[in-house]
Amino acid sequence: MNLTADVSYVTTKNFNKNDGLQMKTILIVDDALEVREMLNDFLTMQKFGTLQAENGVEAMKIVGKSHPDLAIVDIEMPQMNGLEFARWASNAFPEMPIIIISAYLEKYSLEFINNLGVKKVLRKPLDLRQLKEEIDAIIANR
Repeated sequence: MNLTADVSYVTTKNFNKNDGLQMKTILIVDDALEVREMLNDFLTMQKFGTLQAENGVEAMKIVGKSHPDLAIVDIEMPQMNGLEFARWASNAFPEMPIIIISAYLEKYSLEFINNLGVKKVLRKPLDLRQLKEEIDAIIANR
């Protein structure tokens, strides 16, 4: 499988102009454009760089090229769902933590999801304060 992708349409990694250190980059994977845009706006305000994909197949290509620091992944998506992506990512890039988000968590076993290497599972609609706390905790423990 070719894992190259043109990611020129996404927000690229940002740099802190004050200290020259590279900021953490988060991949947002959701088929709903409005969710991607909302998370992009929120994470950018929190001083994270972002990348975006609308399904697991696009996300695989972006991860292979850009190596984000963390991924926020919806479950229900066309082409490759979030659980298939999490299984792939936990094998191919085990150092990249994954947060699963979904409005349909009752359809899935949390034990099964956690066995895919997922760091956290959050229900939609998202509590952005909780999301930020989880991101900070995951990044602090890397």
